[in-house]
Amino acid sequence: MDAQLRARLAEIVTVRGVNDRLDSVSPRSTPEVVAVCHACAELGTPISVVSGAVVDPAPGGRAITVSLGRLDQVRVDPGAMVVRAGAGATLVSLRVAVDAVGLALVGVTGGGPGAAVHAGSLVARGQLPRRALTGVVAVLPEGEVVRAGGGVLKDVTGYDLTGALLGSMGRLALITEVIFRLQPRHARTTAPEGPLGLATASSELLRRAFDPEGLLVAAR
Repeated sequence: MDAQLRARLAEIVTVRGVNDRLDSVSPRSTPEVVAVCHACAELGTPISVVSGAVVDPAPGGRAITVSLGRLDQVRVDPGAMVVRAGAGATLVSLRVAVDAVGLALVGVTGGGPGAAVHAGSLVARGQLPRRALTGVVAVLPEGEVVRAGGGVLKDVTGYDLTGALLGSMGRLALITEVIFRLQPRHARTTAPEGPLGLATASSELLRRAFDPEGLLVAAR
């Protein structure tokens, strides 16, 4: 990480949020993610993103890793039957929060090898069905915020951006908030398995639309 970028990032997230050894930065909110992406885009620095803690430098030697682990807020809305979770919120914290009000997540299965442990990576890996989500908030690599869906589950017309981000392996945008659908604790909603990822051709077309400058180089 060069000195100019380090100084810009420290202004955004404070010095404690920048890790020189791992070339990583840990924003605390969606606006800070936006500012980090703006800074990297202006300086032509590629981005790698993780929903949890950074344990290794980004591959390639030039990219910095944006850790979303500090975006770990969980807010349950029992009336709307949804829960909003930051990308860094763990599935354990999600389940504890919704269980406390007698509700349960829809279509979110437990554990297993390779299973995601954070809300953001759960969506990026496509390890839940589309029906389980009512919306997402994400930041494009150049710093534009995109919001898909919202706090209620309803049928709408138009592009399904949530569906595009689901299973995209983080190659399209940095998912900062996920809105999950809830149901009564003992109810059972039948839902298909989550997608395994986008087809190669479609993924490349979407990647160019979401990230025309090729700044988002990896997601882990």
